[in-house]
Amino acid sequence: LKKMFRSRDFWIVVAVIVLAVWTGFFKDFSGSSTATAYLEIDYGSKRRAFRGDLPFDMTILDALNASARAGTFEVRYVLEDDRTDIIGINGVKEMFSNGQKWNFYLNSRKVETDQLHKIGIRAGDKILVKLE
Repeated sequence: LKKMFRSRDFWIVVAVIVLAVWTGFFKDFSGSSTATAYLEIDYGSKRRAFRGDLPFDMTILDALNASARAGTFEVRYVLEDDRTDIIGINGVKEMFSNGQKWNFYLNSRKVETDQLHKIGIRAGDKILVKLE
């Protein structure tokens, strides 16, 4: 045992393991992730909510599309001239005749819908999509 503690190789291995744990190298192997985000869609008469893992560089639009895949509904949008235009969510279209449109909130703050493809989200963020 004394010989092992005096070995330079032993201390190199210990240093590598400590560094790996400190930098979070092993967190992806644990099977659990604390990096999640929450998205809720408020149609006015009903609501749907989703919680999911948050990969790096995810935007609000990415989260909406991921929720659509998980919830088996359709999101219709157009990306043109570096602007996002939401056409409809789950068959519910914006109704300009009565002024209703899809608004997006990130952690209770309203965000510009045309920038959804640029606004990044982080662990713990809450996204509200609301027809109002």
